[in-house]
Amino acid sequence: MSAAVLLAQADGDVADDSGHFIDQFIDTVTSPEAGDRIADWTATVIEWGFFVAIFAVPLLLLGVGAWKRRYGLAAGGLVGLIFALWYRSTPEQMVASGVRRYRVNGEAIECRDAVVDAEGEFVNCSSSVIAQVRQSTVLDNWQISFGEWFEQSVFWVNNNMKATLEIVEWPFRTLTNIIVNQWLLSMSWLTICIAIFLLGWFFRNLQVGLMAFTGLLICGLLGEAYWRETALTLGFIGVSVLLCVVIGIPIGVLCGRVDAAWNVVRPVLDAMQVVHSFVYMLPFVFFFGVGNVTGTMLTMTFALPPLIRLTNLGIRQVPEDVVEASRAYGAPEWRVLTDVQLPLARPAIMTGLNQTLLLAISMLGVAAIAGVGGLGRLLLQAISNSDAAQAGAGGLAFFLVAVVLDRLSQPEAGDSGNLLSRIAQAWRHRRTPEELLVEADDSPDAQRGAESPDPDEAFVETSGRERTAVMVTAVGSLVVLISLLLPWNINAGLISGYARSVDVDLRTEECAGNWVEARELDPLAANGTELICDTGSTSFTSNSFNGISASGGSWFGITIGVLSAFSLIAAARTLRRPGEGSRWMSSHGAVVFSAASAVVAIAHLFARPANDIAALGIFSRGVGVYVAVAGALIAIVGAVSWLWRAPMTARTPLPATVSWGRMFGAMFAVALLVMGGYSGWSFDTRIERVIDDDLAAQIEQIETSGREAAQRAAAARIAADEAAEAGDLQREEELRRIVTEAQREETAASAELASAISTAQRTRDVIHDGFEEEGAGIGIWLLIAGLAAVAMSAPAIGLAGIDETRRYRWSALVGAAGAGITAVSLAWILSITRVADTNLVTGVGVALVMAAGVTIFATARGTLSEFERNKIYGDIPANTG
Repeated sequence: MSAAVLLAQADGDVADDSGHFIDQFIDTVTSPEAGDRIADWTATVIEWGFFVAIFAVPLLLLGVGAWKRRYGLAAGGLVGLIFALWYRSTPEQMVASGVRRYRVNGEAIECRDAVVDAEGEFVNCSSSVIAQVRQSTVLDNWQISFGEWFEQSVFWVNNNMKATLEIVEWPFRTLTNIIVNQWLLSMSWLTICIAIFLLGWFFRNLQVGLMAFTGLLICGLLGEAYWRETALTLGFIGVSVLLCVVIGIPIGVLCGRVDAAWNVVRPVLDAMQVVHSFVYMLPFVFFFGVGNVTGTMLTMTFALPPLIRLTNLGIRQVPEDVVEASRAYGAPEWRVLTDVQLPLARPAIMTGLNQTLLLAISMLGVAAIAGVGGLGRLLLQAISNSDAAQAGAGGLAFFLVAVVLDRLSQPEAGDSGNLLSRIAQAWRHRRTPEELLVEADDSPDAQRGAESPDPDEAFVETSGRERTAVMVTAVGSLVVLISLLLPWNINAGLISGYARSVDVDLRTEECAGNWVEARELDPLAANGTELICDTGSTSFTSNSFNGISASGGSWFGITIGVLSAFSLIAAARTLRRPGEGSRWMSSHGAVVFSAASAVVAIAHLFARPANDIAALGIFSRGVGVYVAVAGALIAIVGAVSWLWRAPMTARTPLPATVSWGRMFGAMFAVALLVMGGYSGWSFDTRIERVIDDDLAAQIEQIETSGREAAQRAAAARIAADEAAEAGDLQREEELRRIVTEAQREETAASAELASAISTAQRTRDVIHDGFEEEGAGIGIWLLIAGLAAVAMSAPAIGLAGIDETRRYRWSALVGAAGAGITAVSLAWILSITRVADTNLVTGVGVALVMAAGVTIFATARGTLSEFERNKIYGDIPANTG
């Protein structure tokens, strides 16, 4: 079924009035009218409950106090009962607060806080204090002038402390100008990505470096405008955190060493952490205006307290005997600080730095209100303009930047938790960041990291059938890599043909004579600069494209190559140093990599070419894709055999229960695959695609009208010039009027033509989904992979028994299916984006498919990450399975 029937078009129109089948189902099983009635009943019950409580609670207190002989409680209940009776029995007067003019018996009088009826008519000129207090309008008569006090203070500071404000602003303005304007905005985006990669590699590890590089790379691929805002965001956070370090760590050290300083700073920090962030904004905006400097100040002030608190705590937690021992050996105080206290307080300081960074990230959206640039401003603009596309892209970039900065700044034992949970944790512990150190010490990662390795232990070496399986995996992966150099597509682009018109026919046209411009053979040719063959005799030469070229395998081939390279590295590393390094460089990692490459290769093999390519009948697949499929199948056979023979054991015992949550996750992923398959994979609004015969005739008529108007204008202009030379002013004026009218008609025709094309692009976009015959049809193969993942999830979650090894092996296969689905969807997005013509974009359907693949992989990741290769301890032989 066509996606145009099932899904809304890009502009929000639906195929028919009944709506999508999901909406029809929800409308059938739900009733908003019934919900309104339930809400009314609930509100009535709550109102009666409050009414009863007003009398029931005092009566209960009175009765319990009398029975228990607690006369104070009984007296309180009696007073409450008397007040409730008085309040409910006293009629409520309508009071018109303030001084107002009324007309009584024909005379105009002024009255303050007069009693009026429901229609506002005058009743009495005086009202009781109780009657005034019973309504909120009395507050107008008792206003505290705090706002005026604040305004007076702002004016006084601006008029009398300009030099002080300039000194406060100088470091923020200078650092922002140097780091943001002179460095980040003037550097190439790739340079910044590489620099972040090196920082992550040097200060954390290679995995964090690659993750940071990939995250910023995606931010750049969103577009130049998004990259500029990303660079601004990095700069503003960098300036804020740098100033937090310069200010916070010295103050924290001072507080940790001097109790008097801590007694002064602590209440200030308490106040800073209690006051809402919007309140912070007021003085900065009034004293420094709106802009990047003000936003940086706001962010720094909000994020500073955790660093001071944790630095103070780290200094105070250094053991006293260590400090006294250093002093006993004659170390001066500055050496005690730099060589003893600061090194031992480093975990607490790094935790404080990470919390400061997380709070700075969370303030970007609020700082955008103060005029600061960056991704926060993009999100604010998207919300203000209801721009869903900008909100989605900006939100993705914001999330990626936050993840990158969080991972770069995490303490050594703090890799647990996702970004949202960590930001929530930072907000939860804003006033008590010291508790974060306790949680970090109690975490399983920290406890495992505290265990010292046994010098007599070693990983089990590969031998026998396992070694053979590893070598088969390596051979298959090597074959896949070689296949990328062979032809994949011949005469046309299989995937690129959906995105680029020139890839429909990639043959080379040869002329038996010479190529000449059309106007040399036909002076009246419409396109005189077009090259044509002067002999009229042409021939075509076939062209082939390998697995990594844009018109060949493109990102399908590149993805297969990357996955096969990882599989080859895992095999080589296991043969040389089994068990060392990342646990993903093992048997289950090889299964995931090789199976994913096989899924991608098979998807490319069975993908259908675009209709234009199929109509020409010139496309054929090269030998490269067949070699890639064969090599991937060899690799996956070897990897599965390796998985079943590898001696692997869980570090901690798996739960001895059936993990139904994983099954539900896999089933939810299949639902996403169905939704993604029926949703659009490509949205084509190219002019040649959206113009049908009727619209083409309309456009031709408009163009003809415009040309005729232009010709009339030109002829009338020439005649007017001749009339001017002849001195016939009346004739010239008449002709000039004709020129103006003809030009107006030409302009109207141009506008009508642009409007017709624009309307066609909005309402007639061509959508291809993942299932239909007119598209590539890849979605059906991914759905099969998802259903296979659900079937394999049964033994993986323990339905076939709670044996850990069995669950581990089947989890590896489930993870492989999820990785393959993710890889195919990612390859489609990148291949289309790589060569897409203007007005052709990938659709949300492929994003849903990618989410399904990630979900399937996530259901198996937890189990796989617990397993590592068996070890030999001393003279105890290992269980090699």
